[in-house]
Amino acid sequence: MGRGTIFFILLLISMASCRKDRYFSGSTQLAFSADTVWFDTVFTRKPGSVYPISVTQIAWIKNKEKGTVKASFRLGGGNNSAYRINVDGVPGPNITNIEIPARDSVFIFIQCSLDPNGQSGPAIVLDSVMSVVNGTEQKMMLGAFGWDAHYFHNEQLPCGGEWNDKTKPYVVVDNVEVPSGCSFTIREGVQVYNSARSSFFVSGNLQIKGSASERVLFTGDKPVFQAGLLPNQWVGIHLLKGSSGSKFQYADIRNATIGIRVDSLPVSAPRNLELENCRLLYCGQACLAGITAKISAENSVFAQTGSYTFLGLLGGSYDFKHCTFANFANFGTRQDGHFALTNTLRDGNGKILATADLSCNNFNSVIYGTLTEELLLDKGGSALFNTDFKGNFIRSKSKPFPSADNTYNKDPLFKDEFKADFRPDTLSPLRNVGIPLSPPVMLDVLGNPRIGVPDVGAFERPD
Repeated sequence: MGRGTIFFILLLISMASCRKDRYFSGSTQLAFSADTVWFDTVFTRKPGSVYPISVTQIAWIKNKEKGTVKASFRLGGGNNSAYRINVDGVPGPNITNIEIPARDSVFIFIQCSLDPNGQSGPAIVLDSVMSVVNGTEQKMMLGAFGWDAHYFHNEQLPCGGEWNDKTKPYVVVDNVEVPSGCSFTIREGVQVYNSARSSFFVSGNLQIKGSASERVLFTGDKPVFQAGLLPNQWVGIHLLKGSSGSKFQYADIRNATIGIRVDSLPVSAPRNLELENCRLLYCGQACLAGITAKISAENSVFAQTGSYTFLGLLGGSYDFKHCTFANFANFGTRQDGHFALTNTLRDGNGKILATADLSCNNFNSVIYGTLTEELLLDKGGSALFNTDFKGNFIRSKSKPFPSADNTYNKDPLFKDEFKADFRPDTLSPLRNVGIPLSPPVMLDVLGNPRIGVPDVGAFERPD
C-alpha cells in the first residue's frame, strides 16, 4: 500500500471523526422564550368548517451549548391536538432532526383551532410542545380559552328578530344584512365579532339597545388585547341607501375600516341614524361617514383613526351635542384635519362632479388632535353650506367659526389621549364651561349625570 493510499484513508477517518463529533452529545437543556404560550380567547370552530383559526404565536428555543445539537419536537396531543406547530418551516405534530447551531435559536410557530365545548363562557384548552435533546425531555405548555359562538355567514337577518345572548358572542363571517322594510334589534351586553372583509349591511333599520352597565360591542374577530388597537380588521356597519330610523345607544364600534357609513337622506324617518352614548375607535379610514345623510349624535366619542373622525361628504344634515372628536392615533400618515365637511363630490383632480346642500350644528364638543389644523371645510358650487358651532374646543389655525362662541387651540388636557382616555383631567379647561342646551343633555357617554354647568365633550368629570 503506497503512502498516498495510506494518507487518503487517514483523511477519511479524520473526516468521519469530525462529522461524528459535530454534535454536542452531553446532557443539556434548551432555553425557551416562555414556559407557557397563551392564546387568550379563541372562538371555537363553526360547525362544518375549519374557521376560525387563531392568530399565530411565535416562540423561540435556544441552544446554550458551544456545539450544535439535534432536537426533536412533538405536540403532547399528537394528531388529535387542537394545536399545530411548525419549527423553522417544518410542520408537526412530530418533528425530528432539527439542528440548532451553537448559541443559536429556532422559531416555533403555533396556531390552534378549537372544537365547540358547550359551555356558556370560555373554557380552557391545554396541550404542550415536547422537546428532546440527547435524551433530555422538556415541556412548553400551550393554553387557550375556547369560546363557543353564534355564527352568521352571508345571511339576511329575520324581520323583527334580535340578538340577545350575553354569554355567547355573535360572529359575522363575510356579511349579514337587515333587509329593506325590516327592523332588527341588538340587546344590551351583546358582543359582535366580525371576520376580515365583513360588513354589517342595513337596508331596513337597526336598533342597538345597550346600557351604561352593559354596552354592545362590535369589533374584529380576534378577541385579544393586542388586536384591540389595530384598525381595518373588518369593514364596518353600512347603512345603505333607503335605510332610515336606526338608533344606536351605548355601542362601542372598534377596529373597522369605516366604523359607520351612512348613504343618502332618509326616505320615511326624520334621520338615517341617531347615536347616543357611543364610542367609535381605531378605524382605518373614518369613524363616522355620512354621504348626503342625516345623522345626529350626542355624548359620543369618535377617535383614533387613520383619516377622519367624522366625514360629511356631498352635503347632508348633521347635529352633534357633547361629542369628542380626537385623533392621536399612531397609524396612518394623514395631512388633513380629521373633522371634515364638504358640500361637493370631487374627482382626483379636484374637479367638482356634484354638489348638495349641507348643514352642520355642533355644540359643546371637542375637536382636537396632533395637527395644527383639525378642520377640513370644503365649500363649492351653488349648494348651501350652513354651520352653527357654539361652546366647542377646537384646534384650528383658520378659526372659521366665531371666536366669541368657541375656544381655539387650548389643550383640553385629556387624562391620556394616546391611550384613548379622553376624560377631562383634574385641571382640564373643559370642566364646567359648557353652554346651556335646550333640552339639556343629562348624562355623559358613560351614563354619569351632568350636574350644573356641564363639561364640554362626551365625558363629565364626576368630582
